[in-house]
Amino acid sequence: MSPSPYPAYDIHKVIHAARNPTHDLVMVYAHRGSRSLGHSTENSLASVAAAAAAGYEGIEIDVRLTKDGQVVVWHDHGLGRNSDVLVPAGEEQYNPFTGRGWSPLVKDTNWFGGMEHLHLRDESGFVTDERPVLLKELLEFMRAEGITMLVHLDVKDPAVMPYAYEVISKAANAAGVPAMEWCVWVPKGKLFPTPAEWEAQPWVQQALAAGQGMAFTLLLEEPGHQALDSVKAWAQCPYLLTFEIHVPVPGGEFQPELDYVREHGFGVGSWYKGGDVARQYYDTSSKWDVAWDDSAFREGILASGPEVKVMLYEFEGLKMHGGVLGEKPTRVTDSRTDLDTLLDTLKFSYVVADPFTDLGERLAAMGRRNVSRMLA
Repeated sequence: MSPSPYPAYDIHKVIHAARNPTHDLVMVYAHRGSRSLGHSTENSLASVAAAAAAGYEGIEIDVRLTKDGQVVVWHDHGLGRNSDVLVPAGEEQYNPFTGRGWSPLVKDTNWFGGMEHLHLRDESGFVTDERPVLLKELLEFMRAEGITMLVHLDVKDPAVMPYAYEVISKAANAAGVPAMEWCVWVPKGKLFPTPAEWEAQPWVQQALAAGQGMAFTLLLEEPGHQALDSVKAWAQCPYLLTFEIHVPVPGGEFQPELDYVREHGFGVGSWYKGGDVARQYYDTSSKWDVAWDDSAFREGILASGPEVKVMLYEFEGLKMHGGVLGEKPTRVTDSRTDLDTLLDTLKFSYVVADPFTDLGERLAAMGRRNVSRMLA
């Protein structure tokens, strides 16, 4: 039997490491899987396998509900950017740079007879052989492959959660550990500012009564509620796993909440915006073709300087903090683009990242990838 390409992690040790951070380990959650250019697509089985093979102990995926009640692993509201959905006569092909064009909503599309037959597009916009995946298919794939990772569930629509619970409650990893222990609920913090509000949901009450476990991460990325009070409330919750707090500028928004979390020894993570925009759009040495090609857009990036390049937000209109490409941003620095600031100044214990191929090596060189205590 050939050796497994995946690390022999013990999921309970991974959970313990997440809850009890140490200086010598920065945990990595691959954002929508690891989808290095030309190798896999986001939120796909291949991207999950690639993240596991790279040694990362977590993935962050997005879940949505289809019209016929299936939980699909999908980021966008619509299908245009990531699939080869058929464009009706008279409609325009979806353009991710403008956000315009044919992109039917996931919630209005059936899985059976619909999404199940689509193909995924890669980072460059090219159609691949990969297909959309249901949450239950992803969890079964992980069990069959012997992949041991935490799964962060970025909940785009709270309506999906009871359906996702039904899927997760029936799943386990290869060692038989229930998926409810290692699938982590990560809704926006302002939706459930306290455990009491979270537990008011009937499906949560059912889950807690079933005793299969629960893992929750409080996500703070948007102002609008009493965040410090929320942090203090969740800090008392036995099934809290970690906090995720976005601090774009040290000393700015959410700095008091981050200080409190660190002072009390909790695991806390941030989004590391190291690779959200496919490199061929701004890397003159890139040899990759671009299906989404827009020469004016590319020229704009190449002329804009490194600060703007790393501040672009994925493909949803490619918004910056101050607007869209070509407009003056409200700030030209963002701590989430600087790994040293995230780890040494803000002292985060994990990152949710679109990993460059050398991220693990970079962390190891910094003395921050001692994974030995997570091994079985």
